Formats: sequence, C-alpha cells, structure tokens
Amino acid sequence: MKRTYCLLLALALSTLGAGCGGEEIENGGQGATLPCYPPDAAVADGDPSALYAASDVPRFDFRLRDETWADLQANPIEEEYVEAEACYRGSSLGLVGLRFKGGYGTLEMCVEEQQELPCPKLSMKVRFDEYVDGQRFFRQKRLNFHSMIRDPTKLHERLAYDLYRDMGVAAPRSAWATLHVNGEPLGLFSMVEDADGRFTENQFPEDPDGSLYEAAWPVSTDSAYYAGKIKTNEEEATHERFIAFAEDLASTEGAERLAALSTWMDVEELQRYLAVDDAILNWDGITTFYVDEDGSAANHNYFVYEEPSSGTFRVVPWDLDNTLSLGSWRFFGGAAHWTETPEMCPEDVPVLEGRAQLRVPGCDVLFSALRQDLAGYRSAVRGLLDGPFREGQLEEQVDRYAKLIRSSVEEDAHGPPRPAWEADVAYLRSELSEMRSRMERFLDEAARTERGE
Repeated sequence: MKRTYCLLLALALSTLGAGCGGEEIENGGQGATLPCYPPDAAVADGDPSALYAASDVPRFDFRLRDETWADLQANPIEEEYVEAEACYRGSSLGLVGLRFKGGYGTLEMCVEEQQELPCPKLSMKVRFDEYVDGQRFFRQKRLNFHSMIRDPTKLHERLAYDLYRDMGVAAPRSAWATLHVNGEPLGLFSMVEDADGRFTENQFPEDPDGSLYEAAWPVSTDSAYYAGKIKTNEEEATHERFIAFAEDLASTEGAERLAALSTWMDVEELQRYLAVDDAILNWDGITTFYVDEDGSAANHNYFVYEEPSSGTFRVVPWDLDNTLSLGSWRFFGGAAHWTETPEMCPEDVPVLEGRAQLRVPGCDVLFSALRQDLAGYRSAVRGLLDGPFREGQLEEQVDRYAKLIRSSVEEDAHGPPRPAWEADVAYLRSELSEMRSRMERFLDEAARTERGE
C-alpha cells in the first residue's frame, strides 16, 4: 500500500520533480530527504497546541523542482508562493505553497546589501491550502518559519510570546523546527503560529469571527487606511468602529481621553501588554513610531483584533526576535518612554546614529490616554515581576529551551558555532536580573514621585 501510494504521489508531482520514498539528494555529505509516507489524518486535524508543546525539534522537508528553488532564491523579495511537496516527520503534507517572508531587517536588507550571503538564511512561510482547498496542518492554513538571524540565542520569540500569554495577553504560539529543501539542510528556525482566522478561533473562542488588522492604529478617519491593513473579513468589514475609536481619542483630552479609551479597549489588558513590552525591551513594537520621509510616523510589529460582539479592540504582539537584549535596546531605543510627556508635540529624535528618526510615543493619542492611569500600569508591572518575570522563573525557561534546541543549533551550518551560542545564552541569562532591576527602579522612582521626594 505504501509503495503504491508513493508511486501515485510521485506521478502526480512529476511536474515538480519531487519523489517519494526517501531517495538521497547529494548535498556535500549533509543530510538526505526523509521518506515521505502517506498523510497522517491526526497531523491534519490534530490539536495545534500539541505541535507547539512538542518535547523535540521536528523536521520539515520541502521538495521543489531545482529551477523553481533557484528562481525562488534569486527573487526572495517578491514573496510569491511556489509549489512544493511538504513532509513532516516523514509524513506527507501534500502539495503546499512555499515562499520567503520578512520585513526590512530580515528580508529587504538581506537583498539590498551588496555582499555575498549577507544573511545566512531567510524566513519562510508555508500555506497549506494554496493549491489544495481545505488542506490543513494541525488545523492551520499557514505556518511561519523565522530565521532568527538577529537573535544570537534563538530563544527570544518563544520566551517573549510565553510572557505575554502568561500575563493574559493573546499572543501567537511558537516553538522550533529544522527545514530541509531538496535534501539541503537550511538549519534551525523559529516556528510561529500565523495571525489569521485560525488564530482568532483559538485565542478568542467565544468571539472568533471578528476583524484582524495588521499594524493599524487609531489615528485615522480614512477607511482606506484600515482597508489596507485588514487580514480577515476583508469583504465585509466597514471599519466604522475603528474610525469611531480614532475620532473619540482625537476629540478628547486628559481623563476624558482615558474614559474614551476605556470604551474601546480593556485598559487593564493593555497595561499588562505594555508591562511585558517594557520588561522584554521591545524597542521595535507598538511604542516605536518611525518617521517617514513625508513626516508621518507609524509603529509596527503587532496586530489588532476587533471583537464583533463587544466592538472593542485587543492588541496582539508580533515579531519579537529583537527583544530581551539590553545592548540592542540601548542602541536602538532612542525615544523617551511612553509615560513621559514632551514639552512640544510632535517631537522626533534621531536613532541608528542619525540614520532614522523616531516620534516620541508620549505624543500619541492612545499613550497620552493611558498615561492618565499610571497607577494601573505600575500594578501590571508589579504583577509581572511577582509572576512570570520573577527571579528564577525565566532562567529556568532559558535552561529548558536551550537544552531542547542545543543539538539543532550545533547541526545548523548557517547558525553560530555552539561555543558562541552557549556564551550568548549565558549572557542572556545573566541579563535577566538587570532587566528586572530596571523595572523595579521604575516602580521605586514612581513611588518617590508620588511622595513628592
């Protein structure tokens, strides 16, 4: 039966030049394709929690025609799906769409730099129903594989996403995987849940059919702005609530602005979000407003979910590889803290040695509203420091996750040598105490200010 299936699958995929049955592909002595056995129904319909809670690092194999793979590598910035046969732990996942993905730091910059292999590997995205309607993998339509080239520890995303969820903030799940294409090992990747309709079903089971926006902020009354950022319900959404949210913030000040914010968002949840955001030193998230050439400013690396029954909005974090590093935060995080009010707004400050400008987040309408309840924010910080960010808790997770991926890091020809990686993991572990102390100092300074000292 297995031989017959493989023969039929090989014939069906002959246009791809992909086989079935584990034939070896020359790759300088490294790796070979795994046998790609018939699909396992449990894989297609399984609980996605099991995928992200695995006690090992799974292997994915993708088989493409040689010319297709070469063309994909030559034109990564186009981010167009190509046909590939996918295998997971040796079981066929069928025909899927495969493409490169990333933002400026993980894709565009890698293409722009005029040097050989400026980035050792590129992030990838898989769409399981691109060519086969209804095809799923652990009930998911899409799956992200992040290259982690800006994270020397390979731990940041998992640790950071865990912290948000531990603080009651909806966040994608993540783990790790190794990828092979035509038998060539691409190395270790962070495997991250996609923010789409399946994500909203999982995270908001009592209200799963709302609109999900990517990097949309309540600053515009132009429906075209929101239409360009919506990821679900593209045809049905009118964006009226988002526009009304923006209008309410823009037309109020002080305590009234906080009251307006409270009608559109769960303020306590937002305070918990920012407590984690601050603690992990997320200099590239919702508080970072990059100034464009036309003078406008925008933040990124987040999603916003509009709950259909309540009409309220919830922020979802995204792209966290640049977190949990005191060094990068000190170099890139040049703007004042969102709780600080500049004398004049807007106020822009140079970063990246003058190569970019950031707008001070204290000038933003949402943060100016949230600033009216700093006691609530401090309470969220205390809950974080006494809870998932407490002494020893994150250190234990660093040790456990490092043990899980250690052999995969060592086998990754595109990653750091193991001694360098071990040193980076140890350095991250040692920095956690300073990260806590930084947040404790914030609380102490706030307390002294309240006492008039």
